[in-house]
Amino acid sequence: MQQNRTFRLNVVDVHGEVYTGMARFVAVPAELGEIGILPGHAPLLSGLRPGELRITQPDGQTQILFLEGGMLEIQPDIVTILADASLRISDINIHESRERIKDAQSTLAKRAVPAMDFARAELELQREVAKLHAYQRYQIHEQRGGGTGNYNWERPALQNVPKVNVQELED
Repeated sequence: MQQNRTFRLNVVDVHGEVYTGMARFVAVPAELGEIGILPGHAPLLSGLRPGELRITQPDGQTQILFLEGGMLEIQPDIVTILADASLRISDINIHESRERIKDAQSTLAKRAVPAMDFARAELELQREVAKLHAYQRYQIHEQRGGGTGNYNWERPALQNVPKVNVQELED
């Protein structure tokens, strides 16, 4: 009996569709740890933490993407990822991430910080550390000749994005 060795993967974030195609294997950063997904996986819903999404396509090529959290739905023949935000690993600015880590650590070191600021700094620290780890793994992958295939990760520029005053939302 011939078993289907692929499944459909759909990844979208706030900017639109990120990836749609067939996959042989996917590794996602679920809230309780990394989940490996093969065809016929049992149905599952899970939250996602910041981390690396690795997609093995039917031809063996690997696509790597950084997710900043979101939700995952697994069905036996389709996997859907609704990401908070995503970016190519190669687009991570490690210098900017290191600065954000320093800022977050500085905020966390202060004793008289409002609970909301403390929580934001904690989440920022987790996200940026995950970015650095993903970038380092990507560099090792590239040095071994792993490549990321020919998938076009470019997205159209955002248009008519509303300005949001975060301060008003918090009040």
